[in-house]
Amino acid sequence: MAARSFWDSFLTLLFGDEAHPEAQRPLLGAPMLSNWLPYRSFDAKSRMFINTESVGFILELAPMVGADERSGEILTQFLSDAVPSGCEIQLIHWQSPSIGERIADWVMPRVVAKGVYGRAAMHRARWLRRGAWMSISKDAPFFVRSHRVILSVGASLRSPIGADMLSTVRDSLMGTCQALSIPARDMGPVELIAFLDDFLCPSVDNADRPEHYSELDPINVQCIRRDLETQVTPDRIVLKTERFRPTGEEIDGAPVIGEVVPDTFDWRFFAVRHLPKQWAPWDVQKIIGDMVNDKLRFGCNVMTVLGLSFQDDEAVASRTGLKVMRTTSLADSRSARFLPQLSEQRDEWQYVQGQIRQGRKLCQAYYGVGALSPLGKGDINERMVKSVYKGAGWDLIDERYLQVMGLLAAMPLSFPNGLSADLRRMKRFKTMLTTTAASIAPLQGEHMGGLIPHVLLIGRRGQPFFWSPFQNAAGNHNVAVFGKSGSGKSVFLQDVCAAMSGAGAKVIVIDDGRSFEHMAKAFGGAFVEFKLSSGFSLNPFDMIDVAALTSDEDGEDYEVECLAMLKAIVGQMARQQDRLSDTERGLIDSAVSAVWRAKQREGTIDDVAAALRALSSPFAGDLADAMAPFLTGGTYGRFFEGACSIDLSAGLTVFELSDLSSKPELRSVALTALMFLTLRVMRDLDRSIPKLTMIDEAWQLLGGGQMGQAIETYARTCRKYGGSLITATQSLNDFYKSEGSLAALENSDWSVVLQQKEETVSDLAKHQRFEMDRYTETLLRSLKRSGTEYSDVLIKGPETLAVGRLVLDPYSATLYSSSPRVFSKIEELVKGGMALPDAIERVAFPDFVPPPPGAPDFHEGEFMEAAE
Repeated sequence: MAARSFWDSFLTLLFGDEAHPEAQRPLLGAPMLSNWLPYRSFDAKSRMFINTESVGFILELAPMVGADERSGEILTQFLSDAVPSGCEIQLIHWQSPSIGERIADWVMPRVVAKGVYGRAAMHRARWLRRGAWMSISKDAPFFVRSHRVILSVGASLRSPIGADMLSTVRDSLMGTCQALSIPARDMGPVELIAFLDDFLCPSVDNADRPEHYSELDPINVQCIRRDLETQVTPDRIVLKTERFRPTGEEIDGAPVIGEVVPDTFDWRFFAVRHLPKQWAPWDVQKIIGDMVNDKLRFGCNVMTVLGLSFQDDEAVASRTGLKVMRTTSLADSRSARFLPQLSEQRDEWQYVQGQIRQGRKLCQAYYGVGALSPLGKGDINERMVKSVYKGAGWDLIDERYLQVMGLLAAMPLSFPNGLSADLRRMKRFKTMLTTTAASIAPLQGEHMGGLIPHVLLIGRRGQPFFWSPFQNAAGNHNVAVFGKSGSGKSVFLQDVCAAMSGAGAKVIVIDDGRSFEHMAKAFGGAFVEFKLSSGFSLNPFDMIDVAALTSDEDGEDYEVECLAMLKAIVGQMARQQDRLSDTERGLIDSAVSAVWRAKQREGTIDDVAAALRALSSPFAGDLADAMAPFLTGGTYGRFFEGACSIDLSAGLTVFELSDLSSKPELRSVALTALMFLTLRVMRDLDRSIPKLTMIDEAWQLLGGGQMGQAIETYARTCRKYGGSLITATQSLNDFYKSEGSLAALENSDWSVVLQQKEETVSDLAKHQRFEMDRYTETLLRSLKRSGTEYSDVLIKGPETLAVGRLVLDPYSATLYSSSPRVFSKIEELVKGGMALPDAIERVAFPDFVPPPPGAPDFHEGEFMEAAE
């Protein structure tokens, strides 16, 4: 600048003119976050990222659910043996608000079904999407999250480790993941860009995230949106994103630009001041949110980072030996009695030396925690994050003036590109054994569920997941459900029916209490009441499909199944309470077989009684006499004559048997006949279509007589035709009150448990009626219902133990309501000319106004009120 001033003065004196038309224009620009990112190109052949100073690969892992000593040992073995010196690893656990895609997978089949199914699904989706930023519960933090785990391994370009050696490390890592039953996949540039965008420009949906990248441009430039505003302060980073973004929807061919709220975020990063003295791999569950204590869960999106740097083995061994010698010398000195910690340090370094001799390694570890909050909620969420970690024995401190380092640490492959050296200079690394690193590795999340979008549940830490009885590929699809009165059992069963029927399943419900009446009518299903005045016919012979008997494929098998169910029905007629003896069972077999051979589908119950009387055994006449109420002229004879009058053509059919409660002998026979009829429906439908039969209050309906045999036959046949039998009671002990309900329990691979009484759980543990360890017992005792907000549901089945929450929106709560007053309001609106979906909506939301396309799930004022 001084030289420029001299020449300006000289030219002015010489020519008298200060103009400089050739002068360069001022430089315009601003610091760019993308300049801090290391990514430059990607080698598709080796699946390696080539960065400015490093090379490496990135994997996305499915979160682990729980851990044990074996999993910790396997991970320790990988870190000790498969990672060469010079490699640097980053393990990143991210609780993402991007839940829209998962919820959309559940919504789509119901939108296709249209009507009330579609409207209910849209309201459920809107309600859960709000849960990404606003707590679903008023009593404790309950947000919807998607748990993701990212792992990157890289090395500096100056190190001897190249792409070939890193490929070997990746192969070993994939084997480790397979041993731990953790699915893993490679991440390319598109996935990396989407991941960075997920926590730099967070939103519920990812419709505007890139589906491809340009190989001609550096990757780092493509990772950061040009409209992202970043403000760095000593204790936080404020990110302001573009509010108006594409939603992926179109109206009349025009893309919809939606409004994203919130659009300004507060990132705060923390370091670990003190680690707990004792820690095991399964304890990692505590720092993603306590499983039992609702208060010790996060109210924001949390990023956890573990960075590991592996140095030269010989140098580490030499340094360890010197440490042992030094601490031993000091501990044996006279001054040691004034410094008792010296003996602890000696013992610790001797233990480390012993571990190294056994093949373990020392590594340098960085552990960081980041909290993402909408602007205005950072302080309360910071206290919550520190509280959760403090409750687990950790002590967090603010990364004051190092917020940018904290943000960069959350970006894969940033460590080998030079960030680790910066953190080392700032004394942010701790030296630890690979056993310790494996124990604190943030690999754990929540149960991810299956791929079949039937029942949508939310984990206690916010993970949405699907559950379906049909996701069991090895065993049967039958389910035993039990929950005490007031636990939300009836609502859960209704939601199972609605979810599966809306996804195209065939659903048949046998109820005793009218719990399903309003739901069935609202969904356009059939509601059939069994009354003595209704004149129904349940002739079991007429239920048999003649065409199926002549089938070349399984006609003989079908005939055997039909005869087994016919014998069960006749046996139930002959013995209402007591079990049949072997002799009586043989007599009924002979009589039913004789009638079938003579008349086949034209046979009647009267014919069976006549065949029994024709047998020489005196017991046969007793059986025929016991069947008198069901014969022509008997009390119930008219219900088993002529053609079967039951229509099962509707996708959802509910049979109400409460009017037969005073006639248990007719009810049990009618139930057996209905089960026989549903088997025919299952056989007639394509086996790719799920079929569900549900029996509520099963211990009452399945009591007495031959129900145990009938249920065993039914449950076994269900599996063959792709069907599922769901039986429900208020307690597991209720299943033991009758042979029929006990048979249903023993033939069910799935158990679904809702809130139980404390004494019931103690009784289950005492009599060992439910297989459980101490952890499972703790989960059972923690199950609860929080008003109309949610009901806890424990699912135990093949390779599955998970707790989810059934979250109902006001629309579904209205739909499942058993209140006559609520349903009468809906009927009045329908009579007035309003469509049924609109009528339910009006009752559920009296002031509801349909939002315009692209509108946010809540308005900004509502969100700010929640923040305050």
